[in-house]
Amino acid sequence: TYYHTRMQMMKTSASNAFAEIDSPADIAVFRSRFRVGYMSINNNAGNGFVNLNEFATTQKGTWYSKLTGAVPNSSTPLRATLSDAGRLYAGVLGTTYNSVAVTDPLQYSCQQNYTILSTDGFWNENSGYNRLNGSTSVGNQDAALPRPLYDGGSATVQARTSALQQRT
Repeated sequence: TYYHTRMQMMKTSASNAFAEIDSPADIAVFRSRFRVGYMSINNNAGNGFVNLNEFATTQKGTWYSKLTGAVPNSSTPLRATLSDAGRLYAGVLGTTYNSVAVTDPLQYSCQQNYTILSTDGFWNENSGYNRLNGSTSVGNQDAALPRPLYDGGSATVQARTSALQQRT
């Protein structure tokens, strides 16, 4: 039953992966060494966003409810949602996301942040933004390259992304 569909397989895999991220000592005192949030890529089950917070008690229950209650929609906007995650960490996503007030996920200037993307399909919609101000869409940088990098898109040639790439 757990692997009957691709979505059930993804939910089960993610649930199992997150089940043991804390030590038994942390769990015994209802504490977590991790902060976890949830951002749905395309959810028919309503609000698909949970701000980052300590992954214990209420947060853990809310996170699992959102994950297991997700109902896939007809598209997979992976690039746009990954772009939104980057903008969340940069503090420029906005004041709300999926009708939830966004809180700043950063506590320290040197903290490590990770985004784990879990899906039941291949991206097929929306490009997202490659600039924090939301002005430039993510392009298809590998369309002119041979397979396996070429994915069928049209080429957008980019000569240089920064001065650090210049060579003499």
